[in-house]
Formats: sequence, C-alpha cells, structure tokens
Amino acid sequence: MENEIKETSKDKKRFTKEEIMERKISMVKERGSRVMKINSPMGSIIFNVLRQFDQAYAHFKGQLGEPGGVSHEEGAALMEDVRKNTMAFSELTARLSKKVKFKYYMPQELKEQQQATSGKKDALPDGEIIG
Repeated sequence: MENEIKETSKDKKRFTKEEIMERKISMVKERGSRVMKINSPMGSIIFNVLRQFDQAYAHFKGQLGEPGGVSHEEGAALMEDVRKNTMAFSELTARLSKKVKFKYYMPQELKEQQQATSGKKDALPDGEIIG
C-alpha cells in the first residue's frame, strides 16, 4: 500500500518518498545536471530562482523568432539584461568573498563574456583570483 501512487481530489498522481528519491538519483546521472549543497537561506532562494530561470530560458529558446513568440530584438535585449545581472551577481559575490577572505574564482565563461563586451582581451589573465 505504501509504495502505491496516491490519488488527490483532482486525480493528480502523488509520488511516494521512494519514487521521488529514485527520480532524483536518475536526474543526477543526466547530462548537464549539477548537485549542490546549499548552506544558507539566501542560497536556497537564489537556487530556486535559478531553477526557474533555467526552465524559463528553455521556453524562451523555443519561442525565439516564432510567430506570437519573442522577437529577435526583444530576445537580444532580454539576454543583455541577463548578462548584466549575472555580471552584477558575480561582482557582488566577489565583494562578499573579499570581505570574508574567501577566494572567489570568476567562472571562465563569465570572464570571456566580460572580455568580449569590454573589448579588453587581456583584462583578466587565466586563473586570476578575485577577492
């Protein structure tokens, strides 16, 4: 009885704890998945926002340039906002890290984006630590 799927009033399937655990384990094995231990309440909030952003981005890509979807111009503007906000979050993380003497390594992809938008090819040497 405990392993059976429970029905709700709207006939939606509710998974047992064991089934949820099995799904989580199989998701970890998927390409592109990440496992992360979250140590703070704010980190948990940021992670939840990130998860939803990633889902919205998948829908965005599917609607980009489609009739009734997102125009290329609007899409480019949205992605520029995403890039700026990602850079701002990285800079905030660098400041926090410096304050508590924690070594923050800016992701390589973010360094490359920063260099491409600023036009400075030698702005950040490989392996430079921020903070």
